[in-house]
Amino acid sequence: MRFFIIFVILLFSHSPCTSGNNAWADAEIQPDNTTIDSFTLNYLYDDSRQYSINEISRKDFPLQINNRFTQGYLEGNSWFKLTIHNNSREQRFVLYLSEPFWDQFDLYYQKQQQWVSHKNGLSVPLNRRDYNDTHPAFTLSIAPGDSQTYYLMGSSVSAHIGKLVLYTEQEYLRPTRITLNDIYLFYQGVLLIIIILNSFLFIAIRERIYAWYIAYILAFSAFISVLSGSYLLLGLPPWSDALHTVGTIVVMFMVLFSGAFLELKERLPRMQRVFNAFALTFAVFAVLIALKVPYTSLVFNIVSSLFFALLLFVSIKVWLQGYLKAQYYLIALVIYMPSMGLMTLTFNGFIDNTDLSRYAFIAGSFIEIIFFSLLLVNRFYDLQKEKIKIQALLIEEQEKTEHYLEQEIQKRTKELTKTNQRLSIQTLELEHAKKELTLQAITDPLTQLYNRRYFADIAGSAFFNAMRYQQALAIMMLDIDEFKKINDIYGHQAGDQVITYCARLLTRFSRKSDTVARYGGEEFIILLPQTSLREVQSLAQRIKQEVNNTSIVLKDDSTITFSISIGIAQIERTQDQDIQDIIRRADQALYQAKQQGRDQIITI
Repeated sequence: MRFFIIFVILLFSHSPCTSGNNAWADAEIQPDNTTIDSFTLNYLYDDSRQYSINEISRKDFPLQINNRFTQGYLEGNSWFKLTIHNNSREQRFVLYLSEPFWDQFDLYYQKQQQWVSHKNGLSVPLNRRDYNDTHPAFTLSIAPGDSQTYYLMGSSVSAHIGKLVLYTEQEYLRPTRITLNDIYLFYQGVLLIIIILNSFLFIAIRERIYAWYIAYILAFSAFISVLSGSYLLLGLPPWSDALHTVGTIVVMFMVLFSGAFLELKERLPRMQRVFNAFALTFAVFAVLIALKVPYTSLVFNIVSSLFFALLLFVSIKVWLQGYLKAQYYLIALVIYMPSMGLMTLTFNGFIDNTDLSRYAFIAGSFIEIIFFSLLLVNRFYDLQKEKIKIQALLIEEQEKTEHYLEQEIQKRTKELTKTNQRLSIQTLELEHAKKELTLQAITDPLTQLYNRRYFADIAGSAFFNAMRYQQALAIMMLDIDEFKKINDIYGHQAGDQVITYCARLLTRFSRKSDTVARYGGEEFIILLPQTSLREVQSLAQRIKQEVNNTSIVLKDDSTITFSISIGIAQIERTQDQDIQDIIRRADQALYQAKQQGRDQIITI
């Protein structure tokens, strides 16, 4: 898809250069001009990087190009020739280059038969430049009515791209003049607010997706700093390979965030492994680019193009599976990818350097980042609503149970008051009734195991003790595989026999300190305090083996064999807020065991 877009753009784009040995490039300053941002330059490429200014001044410049130019990635030196005619009353001007990442960008002109040079670019500290500007800027002095010819030489490991603008010195130094760096600064301020917001969300719910998103925004903010040169104002050393290295890190964190947002671990586990492999590959690319390994940037461009094509395919597939939030991700992606593609094509010299092609990525990435931030905030509120809903249901269930117990106690009390003669007997009956009611409230009638509500109370206390005393705590969830098929073939009474057998088996294998409960129809759960993960896995293996070796004989002498799937989770003190976090992971592990073919033990 991306290569098709490149082909179409190349087909309809035109070259920014025109040839001709006699081409004359100049700029005229009129009386009312404070800014001249449209003129032509003569261009000469020195692939040997050996020409001196004396040699260059004697050569014909074969190409005439626009002052807004892009020559792609070149290893040699780019030379520009410009003649300026001053028809105004001003005599001090500033020649400004829009891109700060050139390693070297020097200006030459003749004065009294001698060559004068002004050095600039990353190789020159800010305090040694004509102006304390992260972008190359040169002081020009041209008397009214005079003309002056200037030569500029630039070299860069990044693209030979930029826009030369001519200002009067008064206009250049005007405090209220809005520059591209002002826009970048505003953008980074927005990114800082987004980072702070998502940091609070990450602290509140501790989901990895927020950590990846924060890392992605931080990397993108660093990319903007390199692109604008603002990192130089912080006293950081210049780094010619920073643009490609940081850009690679941005893509790496986008891979990790995308995998988490699309929930590939649960929905497409194999594709999650592919995404992890891409992330590792991009991390290696970042190191190789920083070490200046030849052709690494070219290979990275190819691999990243393949990844973005895969990302688009995976996003559509997840959406078609019913994950509605994937459609919003697709919208952000469709906005983001063309704008970044335009910038990439411009840097490579495939299309002209225009405001749209060069800076569309600012709007595209801004919309994408705001879009993702809104989706993550909405995700946070959805989780909070779900948590409140579950808590309300638990409270309602508890109130119903307490009300039922209260009614039964009142009924028994009224019966006791009717006859004083049997007071002692009825008192005993009342105590017995209380015990039965309490037992009924916490016991599953079929298996005589604890029920889900009572298990939640016991497990909550165990979680508190484990956190307080730094003790181990584990949850094991078990589910009878293909239980519906057993009911359909042998009948519900046979299904009840299988359930009661499992209940007796789990009771037999558990310790006194363990708590076994029936968690659902054919689902059981075991709380194992002060038990290491190895011990829990060993116990799970013994239980599964016992089930595999068991056959249940029915009244008609037919036999039933079956299997179980088991999910295991252990307490994580730095992440878990309550026992529900452990139960949720155990349930996820059980789900994975089912997905991987049943009769499995999965630990998360």
